Amino acid sequence: MLLLLAGFACTNTKKAESNKLFLLHEAKDTGIDFINELSYSEKLNPYTFRNFYNGGGVGLGDFDKDGLLDIFFSGNLVANKLYLNKGDFKFKDVSVQAGIGSKGVWTTGVSIVDINADGWLDIYICKSGPPGGVNRHNELFINDGNGVGEIPTFTEMAKAYQLDDQGLSTHAAFFDFDKDGDLDLYLLNNSLRSIGGYDLRKDQRKIPDPEGGNKLYRNDGSFFSDVTLQSGIYSSAIGFGLGVTIGDINKDGWQDIYVSNDFFEKDYIYINNKNGTFSEKMEAYLKEISMGSMGADLADINNDALPEIFVTEMLPETDDRLKTTAQFEKWDKYQTNLSQGYYHQFSRNTLQLNNGPNSNGAISFSEIARFSGVHASDWSWGALIFDMDQDGLKDIFVANGIYKDLLDQDYINFMGNPDLVRQLIMQKKASYKTTY
Repeated sequence: MLLLLAGFACTNTKKAESNKLFLLHEAKDTGIDFINELSYSEKLNPYTFRNFYNGGGVGLGDFDKDGLLDIFFSGNLVANKLYLNKGDFKFKDVSVQAGIGSKGVWTTGVSIVDINADGWLDIYICKSGPPGGVNRHNELFINDGNGVGEIPTFTEMAKAYQLDDQGLSTHAAFFDFDKDGDLDLYLLNNSLRSIGGYDLRKDQRKIPDPEGGNKLYRNDGSFFSDVTLQSGIYSSAIGFGLGVTIGDINKDGWQDIYVSNDFFEKDYIYINNKNGTFSEKMEAYLKEISMGSMGADLADINNDALPEIFVTEMLPETDDRLKTTAQFEKWDKYQTNLSQGYYHQFSRNTLQLNNGPNSNGAISFSEIARFSGVHASDWSWGALIFDMDQDGLKDIFVANGIYKDLLDQDYINFMGNPDLVRQLIMQKKASYKTTY
């Protein structure tokens, strides 16, 4: 009987494996052993750098033009890695030869783009972490074009292209916003300022922050020009940007921009005016948005040729997580936000259904995340909409989780008592690890 049961279980296991949409390939088989390991210290930890656990980035591209997709990983406290695809899910680490390590500098988002239109893919990486220090600026690795199947090498040329920004860069989106045939750049930065209630003042988003604000760079051939202010893009100190996605939101044939902002600042919808400028139209398009907006993506989920908008937040799904981590704004605070221009924001994922133009030609959206069962996925980061099972319908993937549970209400209440924290730190032999 035991042998029969064992055989039955083995058969079921094999059947379950064959029904999986994806199969995990172990590092020992693929050769990909990258780990973005984070070890906090007295100098650099979640207290001194609020984005300590925000993660890095990954990019796919055929850098040696052999027809196989290679993989680039960005590292925070570890060096970046480039793995060359050798076929049959076997990869070779060519990071040192390629010269893309950037060791010792906090790297976040990565964009794979042929920035000089020479037919070879280049790499633009965003830098974050504490300002200052050697090599702190964003880097642009231009592919040397060594030949098909050869190990690719790169030359760092961010300064030459005038893209060596030194803000808390999260991600970079390349697209042709002016339809002149080359790729321009929207650079998403996370504010250098700390978070505080004093920030809830009206029209702060209209005050430019040259060091930490978002940027729009126009491609002028051999270099890029900063056209942020003249293009109508907000570049303030309250733009805690964590997600940017590009798409034709109003279906006029021109690329628009959606930016998701963490904390108190509202999200932005930049509608392309077709003349090199944008108009921010979020309040005209959306009735409500996520509060601590994280990732965002644009895609047509119901096959009506109109793009929907999905934004991730941090609302837990289970009752126990809700009671131990969720904190909702009081009515007075909500009304203050509205009166100061921070709009209708709620702690949950949002899925904005595109209703198309009305009789007056205006585009409108309906928020349907709760109706669709995608409003709560706990601490969520990146959002990706694609047809996962190839049935003709778009699915949603959410990159979820954080290493330390920074939303636990016991922890928040403790941190909300500065006298207690100060007393603990001042004790003999106390350190940041004592309170974390």
